[in-house]
Amino acid sequence: MKKDLPEQFDASVGLAFSLKAFETYRISGMFSAEVRAVPGISGRCQAYLELIEGKVISCYLMDRIGERHHFMLESLIKLDEAKGPFSWTFRQTNASTMTTPAQERASVPRVPRSPIPIRLVHHLDSQQLQRWTPQQQRCLYMVFSLVNGRYTIDEIKEQIPLLPTVVDTILGILFQLQAIAIQ
Repeated sequence: MKKDLPEQFDASVGLAFSLKAFETYRISGMFSAEVRAVPGISGRCQAYLELIEGKVISCYLMDRIGERHHFMLESLIKLDEAKGPFSWTFRQTNASTMTTPAQERASVPRVPRSPIPIRLVHHLDSQQLQRWTPQQQRCLYMVFSLVNGRYTIDEIKEQIPLLPTVVDTILGILFQLQAIAIQ
């Protein structure tokens, strides 16, 4: 049973515990909080966790100049335990609203042509994917299947029913796994 939550969610019991509850109730939405004392980032920044049906699919920080930094969920949980608890805000959505239809994205003005990723491997190594949940693995395979040397990153984003930020995160993971590169 899915529940509606208040806009300001009290995660003072700890981020790890709160995320476990969200996973149990399969809640979708976006967690955000101002965090401090992040190694490698001066000053305060905003942390974001995107959940689909209780699973974290994206974790990143936005520094004060607006630069986005991919961040490991485990590191954010440790930071929350050591320097928090932080005041988390949660915006709940349905999992279906977390995906953006291609028609909506088509109306967005085009920026200059984006890079074209190419495959460095024919198949993803299942051993490397074991640290991700089955749902996250499906997302990785979905994006990887469209990397063919013809589609630009923007074209891949248009064809996949995921938010562009999620596709960016997945592409970043595929780059780190050395499964893809930019042509």
